Amino acid sequence: MTAIVAVSLLLSAASSSGARGAGPDAQQQDVRQDQTQQIINTAELHFQRGQQAFSNGEYDLARREFDLAVDTILVAAIDVRSDEQLRSYYRALIEKINRYQIASLEQKDGGFSEQRYVPSPLDRIASLSDADLEEAGAADADANARFNFKFEAAHPVNQFVSYFSRGRGRATMEAGLARSARYRAMVDRVFKEEGVPTDLVWLAQVESGWDPYALSRAGAKGIWQFVPSTGARYGLTQNYWIDERSNPEKSTRAAARYLKWLSNRYQGNWSLALAAYNTGEANVDAAITRSGSRDFWHLHRSGHLARETRNYVPAILAVVTIAKSPAKYGFEVPPAYHERYVTRMISSQTDLRPLARRLKLPYGAVLDLNPELQRGVTPPGKHTIRLPARSGSGGDATTSPNEPL
Repeated sequence: MTAIVAVSLLLSAASSSGARGAGPDAQQQDVRQDQTQQIINTAELHFQRGQQAFSNGEYDLARREFDLAVDTILVAAIDVRSDEQLRSYYRALIEKINRYQIASLEQKDGGFSEQRYVPSPLDRIASLSDADLEEAGAADADANARFNFKFEAAHPVNQFVSYFSRGRGRATMEAGLARSARYRAMVDRVFKEEGVPTDLVWLAQVESGWDPYALSRAGAKGIWQFVPSTGARYGLTQNYWIDERSNPEKSTRAAARYLKWLSNRYQGNWSLALAAYNTGEANVDAAITRSGSRDFWHLHRSGHLARETRNYVPAILAVVTIAKSPAKYGFEVPPAYHERYVTRMISSQTDLRPLARRLKLPYGAVLDLNPELQRGVTPPGKHTIRLPARSGSGGDATTSPNEPL
């Protein structure tokens, strides 16, 4: 009797396994799909709670629930970059939350504008297929343009010039150019100080559209789209209260140092350095080993790099090309300016909203100058914040006094 029961159980288990797919690989795939769906279900539950809270005017609760929805994916055991279903859901989630954030700004108290999420334009560029680029055509690059870093142009660069100047990427290009005026002077100064070619400031156009709130589906954040590990490697603090990947100057300093390190690693080959900035030096090294070539365009043609990286490098080179001769492609690049603010030392944890009221400053303006503050609150202990400079009261960050409040 015991033997019969055992055989029955084995047959039942085999039947169940067969229903899910034969073999260990299929079983692992089923397990992974279950894990992915569980992550999505949990994130969606938080998002729906956030929707309900927003409808009820409970904006702080809505913000917390939306944060939890995003965090559910970013801290999951499955890397969002490695799972197409999770990646698609994450991108849609960020776009939905962004719509609520925009709507919240119209509310009387500024809604839940803290910890904003803006989809990264790099996600769209990464998904462009060869057919998409063929549809865009190929514009001739300006043969008279002069660059302060060396690279070899190729057909994909011309395709992206066309995509950004007369294709679907034009609106993104125009928005980024307008936003760049606020940060270009600072980035130019930092790149010069760190010994990085200043034409590469336009990497920020592709990475984030110059938006410190940009967050990619891979969890990269800020103007320079640092993933958490690389941000930490270059000294950017990331915790519940603060994420310095969104601090414009600190993240720019980190990006310049990382770019310089990559350039040295690849003996001044900026195409390989830019590829590594996107996908990591380990992936570029592996592609070089497999192909036996250190020529980026050979790696591009041979398929040894992921599509995202194959698109990323020519997209940057195209943006630099356009920026060097904007009128040729129908653009105007607004003049850069030095942002004027003063810095002040906060001695203990402080909510920016009552602080702004006390100082008779717009809360949105204070928050906008401190995008690294995740919750609209300074971290525990001392912290230096930036405040709008009143008319005639001071200059930019290099000249502002650091007085305590």
